[in-house]
Amino acid sequence: MNIQHLRYAVEVEKTRSITEAAENLYMSQPNLSRAIRELEGVLGIPIFDRTPKGILPTAQGEEFLHYARSILIQFDEMTEHYIKKESARRVLRLSVPRSSYIAQAFARFAQLADPGLTLDYKETNALRSIRNVTEDGYDLGIVRYQADYEKYFTDTFREKGLQYRELWSFRYLAMLRIDHPAAQKTIVSMKDLADSIAVVQGDLYVPSLPRESCEVVGSPSRSIQLYDRTSQFELVSTLPRVYAWVSPVPKEMLDRYRLTLRPCADNPSRHKDVLIYRKQYILSPMDDLFLEELSQVQSELSAYIR
Repeated sequence: MNIQHLRYAVEVEKTRSITEAAENLYMSQPNLSRAIRELEGVLGIPIFDRTPKGILPTAQGEEFLHYARSILIQFDEMTEHYIKKESARRVLRLSVPRSSYIAQAFARFAQLADPGLTLDYKETNALRSIRNVTEDGYDLGIVRYQADYEKYFTDTFREKGLQYRELWSFRYLAMLRIDHPAAQKTIVSMKDLADSIAVVQGDLYVPSLPRESCEVVGSPSRSIQLYDRTSQFELVSTLPRVYAWVSPVPKEMLDRYRLTLRPCADNPSRHKDVLIYRKQYILSPMDDLFLEELSQVQSELSAYIR
């Protein structure tokens, strides 16, 4: 049971309808019904009865809902109080995937931002970014997922009360040392990489989705799993016959490590980077500045990577 469950129950009580409550909460009716059943299971009591007049609370449900409303009032007052304090401290929190182009945009933004602004930049996976924004006070998140699983993520965004918009759609590229044999080709195939070791991110798997949702191109026979973007560059640039699947990487980073990018003929899947933030959140001038830098880096990469 969490604070969101309390909001669900109070909204059902207010509307006397699962369907109407689900619409108000920006979530699907089956998901709301399941959440109410889970809450009743945790409490060990029935909260609602279905009647000709709609869905009404049971006697035990009325007692629970009285406490739930009181807790929500206190929680909202506490949240407002500390958000105001946080605003006064001028903090911007960003939760993003491990991506070189986003990191470059953030570095440019940090040079332009108000010196009095405290920046919190966290690189993590999709589910953690959603949680950071919905529960842990992060202002903006960027979620990366395979386009094939878009419905799962957009349903999740709506269920969590998030605004969202697509920032970029791209195919992963093979990042190689410039002296790798496959680097001599304009477009590589998995056959070209068969004798190489893949460096892969270790936390891309989403438990609610098929295992294939975290794979860029099948399952490599040999791989190194890691959780740090800089280590990825170090491994690929240092070890022979190693490659990594990456989103577009700025040219200066590739030059620094003597690396290159190649599209793969066996990789038809597209990925998307999607901006998320709380429904009640209003983008600030600093948010807009970061997003402008991000758009500029994307434009530069689109011209560089054909």
